[in-house]
Parts: sequence; C-alpha cells; structure tokens
Amino acid sequence: MKRVFLPLLFAGLILSAGAARAAGPAPAPPPLPVLPVVVVEYLQYSNGAITDFDRLELALKEVAQERHWPVTIAAERFASNTATRETELRIFPRRLREEFRLDLTFRGWVILTVQGIKHDFGIVTATYYPYAGESTDTAIEKAFRRAALAIADKVEPVLFPRTAPAKP
Repeated sequence: MKRVFLPLLFAGLILSAGAARAAGPAPAPPPLPVLPVVVVEYLQYSNGAITDFDRLELALKEVAQERHWPVTIAAERFASNTATRETELRIFPRRLREEFRLDLTFRGWVILTVQGIKHDFGIVTATYYPYAGESTDTAIEKAFRRAALAIADKVEPVLFPRTAPAKP
C-alpha cells in the first residue's frame, strides 16, 4: 500500500505545482498615482538633523496610508524649477510656535490644485499639548502629526469626493 500511495502522492504534487506554474504569477497591481506635495519653507532656519519639512513629509505619508488614500505622496521643497502640475498640494508652513506655556502650534497656508482648479483652504492650525516629561522630539513629531491630520481633513473631501448612493 505504501509503495503505491507515496508515488501517487508525489506525482500529484508535481502535477499541481506544474499547473500552478503554467498559470503564471498573479499580475502586479497598477502603481498608485502620485500626489505631489510642494512645501514652501524658509531655509534661513537651521533645524538640526531632522527638518520641519522631513517631519511634515513623514506625517503626511503616515496619514495618507492610514486613511487608505489611493495615491502616493511625493513631497518636495519649493524651488525655482518646480513645475506646475494639474494636481498638487502646496503647503506654506510657519515654524512651530509655543503660543501659550507648554503647547506647540502649527500654522500653514494650504492650497490644493485639482485638475487645474485651485482650492485655497487658508491657514490651517493644529495645536498639540505635550504631557509632562515627554521628550521634545516626540512632542514635535506629534505636533506635525496633528498638522497632517488637520490638512488631510481639509483636503480629503475635495481630492476624493464621495458619491452619494442613488435614491430609489
């Protein structure tokens, strides 16, 4: 019985592996479209190893991934050779400020251009209140995360409009 069963099992495995290989690999999903994010910042400030641009870029990418946006965020600093695009998000951030004792406030002017139509959201403000003993770097990262969430709340309805279900 063993002599018959094992060769049949082995032959069945080989045939099934060959059939799976003949079908070929599953096609790769198409790449996501790119949402260019242009950050216009003041370069006269020295921010250390991690700049405000880097923190904002990371926070925007995290928020877009969490909200399952069907785009890839491609952030870049504004330069004279930055091409204008049909769809882009421009952010003019100010430095983080401590308006009251122990708070961090982000302010940035946000403009979204979708297929050539400009949507000006004005100044977007986000405030983070660090808790006692929280490291400065962690507090700054959380402040930029709040800023990215505030920007996403403004941009998302225009960038990804939801269609209402048809009424019967």
